[in-house]
Amino acid sequence: MKKISFAILILFTAIIGYAQDNQSNTNEPIKTLFGRNKDAKLGWFVEFDNGYTQFDKRDVNMSGFNFGLIVNHNLSLGFSGSGWTNRNDMYYNNVADSTGAYLEGGMGRFMLEYTLNPSAPVHLTFPMMIGVGGASYVTDKEYYDWKDKDWNTHHKTIDTDAFFSFEPGVRAEVNVFKFMRLNAGVSYRYVSGLELVHTSDNLMNNFSATVGLKFGKF
Repeated sequence: MKKISFAILILFTAIIGYAQDNQSNTNEPIKTLFGRNKDAKLGWFVEFDNGYTQFDKRDVNMSGFNFGLIVNHNLSLGFSGSGWTNRNDMYYNNVADSTGAYLEGGMGRFMLEYTLNPSAPVHLTFPMMIGVGGASYVTDKEYYDWKDKDWNTHHKTIDTDAFFSFEPGVRAEVNVFKFMRLNAGVSYRYVSGLELVHTSDNLMNNFSATVGLKFGKF
């Protein structure tokens, strides 16, 4: 798996290098479905996305937030935060002896994204996220007790661990307005170093399908 991840990284780097050598539309105005944007060498973006994936055949809803800078329309550098939000569906029986628990967690990663032909109304982007994450087995929900006017914290963490995460992907993106873009695509998430009780170390390794809405100065 490490060899596969390394090969994907080399391929991703080669795509960026080839695109930079053959880019001919960088200086063209950004074309959108409803107008044009002025030429900007340095921009920024914030993005909200939501995706579907699986952890060992269990359906998972993955929500994320990304932000960063855009250099010369093509190269985006920033940070990505994501986590699974359907907590009620992430309950595992017999995590420790006969005790069940909810799997909670998320990831914080550096984001690198290259956009091919960004001046076109519809184009491709190649995002790559690399960083760390954390996961925990928690026995019960934390909730606000309106009677006692306080948070109920009578839950126990059975096990917790940090891990490395690497996720390359490809997306189709639409320039809707000069300040807004819509995208959809797929990626593959590789996780290494996950060590939780009674849990496979490749639990989170899988493809994801994602849709996102991006705002900014492109």
